[in-house]
This record gives sequence, C-alpha cells and structure tokens, in this order.
Amino acid sequence: MGLFDFLKNLPTINELKGGIGEWMAKHYSKIVTDAFVLHDVLIDADDNYTSQIDLLLIGNKGIYVVEVKSFDDAKIYGDGRKLKWYYYKNGKKIEIYSPLKQNEKHIKYLKEFLKDFGDIPCFSILTVFCVDFNVSNINKIDTIMCNTLPAMERALYYIAEDKPLIFDDVKKQEIYEYIKNNQYIGKEARRKHKQNVIAYKENLESKKKQKNCPYCKTSLVLRKGKYGEFYGCSNFPKCKYVLKEK
Repeated sequence: MGLFDFLKNLPTINELKGGIGEWMAKHYSKIVTDAFVLHDVLIDADDNYTSQIDLLLIGNKGIYVVEVKSFDDAKIYGDGRKLKWYYYKNGKKIEIYSPLKQNEKHIKYLKEFLKDFGDIPCFSILTVFCVDFNVSNINKIDTIMCNTLPAMERALYYIAEDKPLIFDDVKKQEIYEYIKNNQYIGKEARRKHKQNVIAYKENLESKKKQKNCPYCKTSLVLRKGKYGEFYGCSNFPKCKYVLKEK
C-alpha cells in the first residue's frame, strides 16, 4: 500500500483529538512501505533555541515537512509574506504567528541538520484544521496549505507530482536513522524546548519595547501612513513588521 492509498483511510480529526502526528507515525510505519515517518522531531535552531517539527515523511522525492495547527470553529486570514496571521473567535480578532513562516524555519533548520546528505528537497505542508482560510501569496511550488485530512492527501500528492525520484530505500532509511538517532529526546528535552519557546516570546516582546524589530533585530523607524504615524521595521519592504502601540 502506498502513501495516498493509506491516507484515504485516515480517521476524522475529531477521532484524532490532537494526536495526528503520533497517530500517523504509528500506523503509517506499519502499513506503508514507500516512506519513513517521524513525528515530534526536536532539533537545534538558531541562538541556542530548538525547533520542534510535527511530522516528517521521508519519501522517494524528498522530505515532506508537515506543520499541524488546530483552530476550532475559526477562519484563518493571512498573507504568506507576513509574519502575523489572524483568526476570529467570539467576535475577537486574535493574532497568531504565521504557520508558513514557522514551517519555513523548520525546513531551514532541518536542511542544516541534514547538510551532510546534500541539498535535500523539502516540501512544506501546512495542515491547519479550521472552518476555512483565506491566505494569499503562498508559493505553491513547494508549499501547500490545507484544512482537512483529505485535502492533505491531495497536497502530498500534487506538491511532488512532477518531481524526480532522488532517494532509494537505502538512502531513505539512512536519513531516517540519522534523524532518529541525533534528535533531542526525552522529557527533559521537551521541557527545555517549552522554556525556550517562552523565552523566545519574551525576547520578542522585549525587543518591541526597545523599538527594535523582533524578527530582523534592526531598529524600528517612525513612518507616516494613511492612518497616521507608526513604527515599522527599517528593513522594509523585505520585512513588513509594524509595532502596534497599545
């Protein structure tokens, strides 16, 4: 049985109850023979931080890097070029960090982690469980966003449909074993990662207060716009961060 035959038999999101990564890794590894699967992969990132990847599928055409998010009864709004997306819940507009940018970082760190294997093709799959989404400016050559498991099935197929076969079973297993044996494991590693996430967010807030861009680490400059003055990143237009004064 291949990858896409398997995915047709996936349970509903309600049955998974947030354990999609673990569920897929467990059952996929037993049933499917054309790919190796790892979930909850923890590797090094920048500045002594770590990067936690929800799901990796090591296939014949490259590595599918899956970022899973769940926003019950919400519609997601975003722009692939921007760091902040939004959703509405109970009449309130809530800001979230772009899953697209998050997965781009995951892929960056994964490529560095696997640099001894050469430049491995990586495909970004954003599986965001929500009522619907309206997101623009996503490069569909190497990234697909979906909000259901059937859509994820189609995404995994189409994103690599015209790509060449680059890995045989030996190479796939070699990469799988390398990741498995060199990632961070254990409760202590997970605890430290959570602390790092908290510290990272606190660092972002601190840089905002210092009038520094929390992403580029460059100074914010006072600009004039349609609705008055605001502080924006000096690295504009590459970075479109804007400080929202409360």
